[in-house]
Amino acid sequence: MTPSSNIFRHWVVWIALLIGALGAIGHAADSSVRASLSRGITVIGDPVQYQIKISGARRIVPPQDPLVDGLVIRYAGPSESAITRFQNGSFFSERTTTLVYEVVPEKNGSFTIPAVALEVDGKTMRTEPVALTVQPSSTPGNNDPDTIGFAELVMPKKTAYLGEAIPLELRLYVDARVRWQPIAMPEITGEGFTKQKIPEPQRSQAQKNGKEYDVLTFKTAISPGKAGKITIGPTEIPFTARVPRARRGGQRSLLDMFDDDVFGDPFFSVSQQIKAKAAAVELTVKPLPAEGKPHDFSGAVGSFQLAADGNPKHVRVGDPVTMKLRVSGRGNFDRMTAPVIKDPTGWRTYPPSNAFKADDDVGISGTKTFEMAVVPEVKKTEMPAFQFAYFDPTAGKYVTLTTEPAALSVEGGVAPAPATVSIPGGETKLSPPPLPAPPKPDDIVGLRYDSDAPKSFVPPYQRREFWLAQGVVGLVLIGFLGFKLRRRPDSAALHMATLRRQKTEALDRLRNGELPHVEFFDAAARVAQIETALATGRSISEIDASVVHASARLDETTAGVIDEIFNARAELLFAGGSRGDDRVSAAERERVLAALKQLERSHGTS
Repeated sequence: MTPSSNIFRHWVVWIALLIGALGAIGHAADSSVRASLSRGITVIGDPVQYQIKISGARRIVPPQDPLVDGLVIRYAGPSESAITRFQNGSFFSERTTTLVYEVVPEKNGSFTIPAVALEVDGKTMRTEPVALTVQPSSTPGNNDPDTIGFAELVMPKKTAYLGEAIPLELRLYVDARVRWQPIAMPEITGEGFTKQKIPEPQRSQAQKNGKEYDVLTFKTAISPGKAGKITIGPTEIPFTARVPRARRGGQRSLLDMFDDDVFGDPFFSVSQQIKAKAAAVELTVKPLPAEGKPHDFSGAVGSFQLAADGNPKHVRVGDPVTMKLRVSGRGNFDRMTAPVIKDPTGWRTYPPSNAFKADDDVGISGTKTFEMAVVPEVKKTEMPAFQFAYFDPTAGKYVTLTTEPAALSVEGGVAPAPATVSIPGGETKLSPPPLPAPPKPDDIVGLRYDSDAPKSFVPPYQRREFWLAQGVVGLVLIGFLGFKLRRRPDSAALHMATLRRQKTEALDRLRNGELPHVEFFDAAARVAQIETALATGRSISEIDASVVHASARLDETTAGVIDEIFNARAELLFAGGSRGDDRVSAAERERVLAALKQLERSHGTS
C-alpha cells in the first residue's frame, strides 16, 4: 500500500469521528426541573423572584400561575442559556430555561408555594414546594437605622469577684438583606476595670424575633479592679450600609423586578453610614474574702492546675537545676506570679522567667510557664516541691496546689558557707572566701610610675590648637551642606508631579475595557484620592468619600457615583464581593469616568 493510501485512510477515520461527534451535539442530558426563591424572607410589599429552572429540555409548556392566599404571583417571562459539554467521548448541548415570576406579599406569615406541574418534552414534571416568610417589620429601605442594625453587650454573669477574668462580647446585628461593611474597631469604655485587646471579629448569622441577621461578634475579657458596682459601656459600632432607593410607583416591569434581585448593589442603592449603639451593662464586684487567704496568695483568680519538671536529674552540690513550672487553666493570668518553693531549706533560688500561651482569642484560657534555677547546697534525693495559691470564684474559696517532688541525685559534700565579718554597730556581713595570693613574678617586673615627679596636664579644650582644628572642620561641613541644599530639588513640586503621573496612569487603566471589577473600582478610587490630594494637599491615606465631597462642589449625581466607587471598592476588596472577576460594562465605565472628570473640573486641576 502506498503512503498516499495510508494518508487517505487516516483522513477518512478522522472525518468519521468528527461527523459522529458533531452528530452527538444537540443531544441533551436528561431533563430536570427545580424551583427556588431569590430570598426566603421578605416583608409586605417587598417583591421576591420565584424561578423555575428547566435543564436539558427542547419544548416547554409554561404552567398556570401558582395561587397562594396572601401572595400575588405573576409570570414575568422566560430567560434562556446554553452550554456545550464533552462527556463519555461525545459532545452534547445543554440548554437551561428559567421561568421567572414576581411574588408580592400582601400580609405577614409563613407561606408555601406549592409544587407546580408543567409539560417538558411531552412529559409532565413537577417542582418541589418552596417556603417564604413575610416578617411583620418595616423594610430597611425606610432609612431607619434601628431597622437596619443594632448592637448589644453580652456578659455571662452580673456578679463577679475582684480580679476575676470575665468574657465580654460586643455583637452587631445587621439585617441580612442589606449589603454592609464595618468601618472601625469599637471602643468599650468605662472605669474600674481592665480589658484585653480585642482580636479580629467573627462573622455568623442568627435569627432574632423571627428576622434574619448577619452578626459580627467582638470578643474580649474584662477584669474588675475595684469592689462595688462598675459600668461597662455604652459603646458604638460604626458601619456603612447600602439602603435601597425608593421604588417607583405605578405599573412594575420586568426590569423593576430584576432591580429587586440586585438589592444592595452600589448602582441601585444609597450608601449610608450608621452607628449601632450598645447599651451599658452593670457588674457587681465583690471583694476577695480575708478568711482563709494563704500567705503566698498573689492575686490569681480562676481555676488552675499545676505541674513541675526539673532537669538535669544528676548534679553536684552547687550546680543549678532548671525547674519548669506550668500553671494551666482559665482565669486572670496577668495577675499571676510564679509558684513558690514549699521548703527552701538547702536550696538557693533565683528569680524566674515566664511565658504565656493562650488557648482562646482573648487570653483567659491557656498555660503560663515559669522557668526557675534552683541550686542544691547540700545533698538531696528529691527536687523541691512547689505550691501555688489562687482564689476559685465558682467555689468562693482559696485553693493551694502542691507539686509532687521528682527524684534527684546530688553528689558532693556541703557547699562552703560564705564567711561573715563584723562591722561597726554590731552587724555582720557576708564576705567571700579570701582569694589565693598571686604567684611572685620570676623575670618580668611591672612598670614603675613613681620615679619622677608628675607632669602637669592641660585638657584639650583649653588648647588653642584644638579650637582651630574644630573651626576648620565646621567650615567644611557648612560648605558641604550649603552645596547639597542648593542642588536639592523642590520636594513638594516633585511630589505633585508624581501624583499627576500616577493619576494619568490610573485613568489609562480605567479606559481599558478589560479591567475586572476589583481593579476597576480600586483604580477609580485611587484617581479620586489623587485628584483630591492635588487640590487640598492632604495625604492620600486620609482621603475617603467624605473628604472628596468636602473638597469640591459636586452635583447630586456625581456625588452619588463617588460614594458608589468607594463603597464598591470596599466591598470587593474586603467583604468578598462575588463580582470581583467580572468585567465592567461600557456604560458603567463611562459613567464613572464622567464623574471623575466632573470632580477634576470642580477642583480646577485639569
